[in-house]
Amino acid sequence: MMSITGLQPIQQVMPVQGKNQQVAQTSEISFRDILTQALQNVNKLEKESDAITSDFIAGKTDSIHSVLIAAEKASIAMDLVLEVRNKVLDAYSEIMRMQV
Repeated sequence: MMSITGLQPIQQVMPVQGKNQQVAQTSEISFRDILTQALQNVNKLEKESDAITSDFIAGKTDSIHSVLIAAEKASIAMDLVLEVRNKVLDAYSEIMRMQV
């Protein structure tokens, strides 16, 4: 029989690094910090993908697999950020339509 494990806390899934380390120590992570970390991660993946692609074009590497994997990682990360943005905008629109 297959066991099902619970969800992990957000700190384990998306560890906060760098100047936001103080926020992680107090166990209070804001939505803004999570979005900032996600955008930084997407930016890092895009840069890595560009670097690997440039190396492949220049002939420094012959691994097409690593190029495609890096491109897919960057694409999936960007899709996730765009979906979160769309959901936030939908929620904002819904709140603005509410009558007070």
